[in-house]
Amino acid sequence: MTLSTAPTAGTTALVVLDFTQYIVERFCHDPTVVDRAGHAVGLARQLGVPVVHVVPKPMRDDIHPSVAPVEGEYVLGKTTIGAFAGTGLHDLLRQSGISHLIVAGVATGGTVLSTTRWAVDVGYRVTVCSDACDDPEPGAHAALVDAGVFPNSWLGLWRIATVLPTAEIAELK
Repeated sequence: MTLSTAPTAGTTALVVLDFTQYIVERFCHDPTVVDRAGHAVGLARQLGVPVVHVVPKPMRDDIHPSVAPVEGEYVLGKTTIGAFAGTGLHDLLRQSGISHLIVAGVATGGTVLSTTRWAVDVGYRVTVCSDACDDPEPGAHAALVDAGVFPNSWLGLWRIATVLPTAEIAELK
C-alpha cells in the first residue's frame, strides 16, 4: 500500500453489508467471517473511519452482535442486492466527503460484488476486505477475491478494487 492509495479517516468509510444473524447463520460458509468483520469494524472505529451498516430492510433490527452498530453509525435498509439503490448511501457518502470505501459483507457474489461494481462505476475507490467477506459457495468467493483462481477472468473484484485481508486495515491511516 502506498501513501497515494492509503485511505484517510476523512475520506474513507467502512461499509458493512448484510451481517444479520439470519444471513450469517444461513449463508456463511465460514462462520468465523463475522468475527473478522467485527475486527474490521473495531479497527475502523479506532482509526476514526465512519462505519455504515447496510442490511435488508426487514432485518434492520437483526444485525449480528459481532458488528453491531454503536451510536452515531448509520444503519440503512435496502431492498435490492447492492447497497446503493434506494438507500441514500450515495448521497450520505458524498455529503460526508467520502471517496474511498472499505467493504465487508455476505455474500461475496451478491451484495459485495454488486455494491463494489456500483461504487467503482460512480467514482469511489474501493478496498474489499477479502477475509471479512464470505459466500455460501466457497469457490465463488475465491474466484472473486483471489486473482490466482481465474487470472484471466474479468469477474474478479481485484480487477476493479484493492483486495486485502482485514489485518492490513490497521495499516490504513
